[in-house]
Amino acid sequence: MSEKYETTADRVGYCRAHLGASTQIRLERSGDLDLVFEGWEISTVDDGPLRNDRPTVDVSTFYSVKGSYIVEITRHMPNREGPEKPHIVKSKAEAFTAPQQLLAWLREDGRGWLGENSKIAWEEFCKKLPWLNESNAIRV
Repeated sequence: MSEKYETTADRVGYCRAHLGASTQIRLERSGDLDLVFEGWEISTVDDGPLRNDRPTVDVSTFYSVKGSYIVEITRHMPNREGPEKPHIVKSKAEAFTAPQQLLAWLREDGRGWLGENSKIAWEEFCKKLPWLNESNAIRV
C-alpha cells in the first residue's frame, strides 16, 4: 500500500483531484434494500448486448467519500417464456471497509474463482486507485 494514501481523507482527496466531483449513487439490489452513497464509479465491465442463449454479467466497482469499497454485479438472464419476453434482471451490491473483502466477495460469487468480468473490473479498480496498485496480482 502506498505511504501517500494511508488515510481515508488522503484517498478521497486523490479521487476528488483525479476523478472529479463525487456523485450520489443508488445501486438496486434484488430482494434487499438498495445501497445509496456518495462517491465515484471506478470501473465497469459490461458483458455486451443482451443475449437469448446465455446470461450476461456486468460488474462495477465504486469508492465512497466515507472510504467504503463497493461492488455491484448485475445479471441479465433470458426469459424462459421466450425471446420476445423481457430479460430477468438480478442485481446485488455490497459495501466493504477493505478492498480484500470486496475481492473475497467477488470470488464467493464466482464459486471460489473470479469470473472474467470480475477479474477485469478488479484489475481496473486496482489500476485507478494508486493505493491498490500492488493488489492486482498475487505476489510470491
